[in-house]
Amino acid sequence: MTKIHKFFIVVISCLVSIILFLLIMRLLGYQFNKDYTILFNKQDCIESDSRIDGCIFWMRNDYLEKTQAWSSLYIKDDAYCSEQYTLGNRLQNSLDEMNDPKCSYLGFLDKKRKENWDYLTSDEKDGYYNYCLKQYCSRPPLFK
Repeated sequence: MTKIHKFFIVVISCLVSIILFLLIMRLLGYQFNKDYTILFNKQDCIESDSRIDGCIFWMRNDYLEKTQAWSSLYIKDDAYCSEQYTLGNRLQNSLDEMNDPKCSYLGFLDKKRKENWDYLTSDEKDGYYNYCLKQYCSRPPLFK
């Protein structure tokens, strides 16, 4: 047998092995991931995916809300609210009341977020950063 014949036998054996592997994966219920790329660049993903910043922000916000017990800190000031928002334009009053931290829990949450804004928007590479990167910028699998 010549070297060319041996070469073709090796190439054909490799192709048959790859086809059998793909067929077995398909029979096991896996599908080829069309988004898979060999040239995956994690840094490009970090710079281009806007969901990462939102994920980090809301993860940190939830952490602060639970650890600082924001819901237990909120106390509505009924006397202040009834005095402040009874007269005038009802629609404008209701909008103002909703944003007032003394009258609305939503206003209180907004106030607490502003107090912690530096932490919520920091570039610190903490556990939340790593979790969100794993969620949105991990290498796509070959099979899904």
